[in-house]
Amino acid sequence: MPVLVKLKKTREAKGLSQNELARKTGYSLQNIQKIEQGRAASITFDALGRFCEVLECQPGDILEWRPDNIDDKTRSSSNDQVLKTASEEVERKSESSKSTKRQTRMIIIGGNRGAA
Repeated sequence: MPVLVKLKKTREAKGLSQNELARKTGYSLQNIQKIEQGRAASITFDALGRFCEVLECQPGDILEWRPDNIDDKTRSSSNDQVLKTASEEVERKSESSKSTKRQTRMIIIGGNRGAA
């Protein structure tokens, strides 16, 4: 699989144990272990977002794309776009959840209509 999950490396760099990461993200220790050992078939954007929030990192710190062969290298720009899109989606969801907590309404009264 060309996408590697570097959760263990990122977690250790932040000085957290698997138990601490599990407790702070709400995922089970077994799930964390499965992801770190490369036995998980996939990882959701929600999980990626929680890991990034707790580890104070970007999705690119947890995910890495490595081509299986030379043909894959020619597709690297499209795969980079997929990872960038995933990263932006996680960031958008994170910002969206933060903004709903402290949402402010603004009403503009008497703007500059007809001003040249």
